[in-house]
Amino acid sequence: MVLIWTGKKHTLYDHFLMESFFFILSKVLTIFLYPLPVFFLLCFYLLFRIKSGKTKFLFFIICLFLYLASSSFIANRLVTELEKEYPPVSLQDAPKVDVAIVLGGMIQTISSVKARPELTDSADRITDAIRLYKAGKVKKILFTGGSGLLLSDTYREADLAKSLFIDLGVKEEDIILENNSRNTHENAVETKKILMEKNFQSFLLITSAFHMKRSLGCFQKQNLNVFPFPTDYRSFNTDSGAFELYLPSAGYLDLTTLSIKEWVGYFVYRTKSYL
Repeated sequence: MVLIWTGKKHTLYDHFLMESFFFILSKVLTIFLYPLPVFFLLCFYLLFRIKSGKTKFLFFIICLFLYLASSSFIANRLVTELEKEYPPVSLQDAPKVDVAIVLGGMIQTISSVKARPELTDSADRITDAIRLYKAGKVKKILFTGGSGLLLSDTYREADLAKSLFIDLGVKEEDIILENNSRNTHENAVETKKILMEKNFQSFLLITSAFHMKRSLGCFQKQNLNVFPFPTDYRSFNTDSGAFELYLPSAGYLDLTTLSIKEWVGYFVYRTKSYL
């Protein structure tokens, strides 16, 4: 009996070792399939092939710039600076208001699938609005967002959002749509018209935490005293020691791009007196 039990124990242990080895191997080897790590490996190789010192230096600077832009630490630093002024608000701490204003930017308006709204990374804006609605914190939901695309406005976010809200339990009479705005400034301007027309008195603003600084400024510029309800946090814990944090990633590059876009937008809006 002891021999049989010991044999099973070794079999299970061997199986565990094989599974662990396969997991580690799959994580390491797939690095060489991702575009950015492969690109930097090729750059490393080319640095040794280039003979001209000046050309080698310029090539190194270009590679270094892209590496830093696609690193977790730079991306996280940039987005953290945008988010840090707006910590999460729990449902319990959210005030009861007449209407929740949801800024668009989470529904794909050029999706190849036309039968349903396809959500992007900022879907928390919609889900948190519905959570607040079902918790009795907001009476109405006002979704503001048309098409921010330069050459196409066939599909507008607000129109696509309506069916999603209804499917997720929001009464049709509690949904208000604004589908003309193309940017954050116009979100605030067009929303104010509706709020004044319907004589709403209290408002709650829902948007991504990284976007709240600019959004709140736009609504305050329109003399709207909105309560900020940030969501969709993009910052992460760089102290976790995760192996993936040390590798260049298209995801981190996207986050860096998003953060730079938001910072540029903020300063441009200040110059235009939109804030």
